[in-house]
Amino acid sequence: MYGLVFFVILILLAVQVFGRTEPNPETLLQSRKLKPLTKAPVSFSHSTHEAAGVECLKCHHEYTGGRNQWRPGMPVQSCEACHTLETVGRRLDLKNAFHHQCKGCHLKLRQHSRAAGPIRCQDCHRVP
Repeated sequence: MYGLVFFVILILLAVQVFGRTEPNPETLLQSRKLKPLTKAPVSFSHSTHEAAGVECLKCHHEYTGGRNQWRPGMPVQSCEACHTLETVGRRLDLKNAFHHQCKGCHLKLRQHSRAAGPIRCQDCHRVP
């Protein structure tokens, strides 16, 4: 009997510990407003947005009748929901948010003498 109770408690604890989900540190997102390019989608950094004061509720949660309807795997807000075509306050406009994300990472890699992607406009935006 005690063995069964212990086993049930062990299962409940395992569900509590392993059932929790943390957001991926980065998620790939593709813009729908900017012209389609041959480049890969940008990587969304949860920590950068959290440091800027953006709460999880801003992107992930929908409430109906006071109850959270959002579940992991459901769609989230797109970049364009916050990053508009014009800069608003401290929030980067959509174009600069994308450029800063790519170019910033490429510059960091070069500082560590590692292979990196383009940092100049013409490296991506070639005239046909």
